[in-house]
Amino acid sequence: MFAAHQFDATPISVAESRAFLQRCLTRWRLNTLGQTFTDDARLIVSELVTNAALHALKPLQPNPRQRLWLALHMQPNALICAVSDPSPAPPRMPAPAPWADAGRGLQLVAALSTAWGWTPTPPPGKTVWARLALTYH
Repeated sequence: MFAAHQFDATPISVAESRAFLQRCLTRWRLNTLGQTFTDDARLIVSELVTNAALHALKPLQPNPRQRLWLALHMQPNALICAVSDPSPAPPRMPAPAPWADAGRGLQLVAALSTAWGWTPTPPPGKTVWARLALTYH
């Protein structure tokens, strides 16, 4: 199964993307895998969407030619969460300062997923993805 959601770099984008995820989890009956799976998927989607909104577009200046997309793809043993944006810059996972308020998003994605990565997408852009195993209880 596959579903996609377009979003802008606005403060409401993360909440709307989480609501989209929840509707898909319910429709695909993945919400029966338990609260841990739902929480992990919600955090991964939140971090991927936040990174795209903060780093790929200038907030509150949407450009109709530059679109951000969240895609969810259910495979037999995994849920793939992917966010596409128009920036060709690869995602960065720097080590944040110990007391930093931000900078741990991709570290959280890496910790909660079975795999994550990114791929360039034409025209200049990229897709950052994370894989969640469907083995939660």
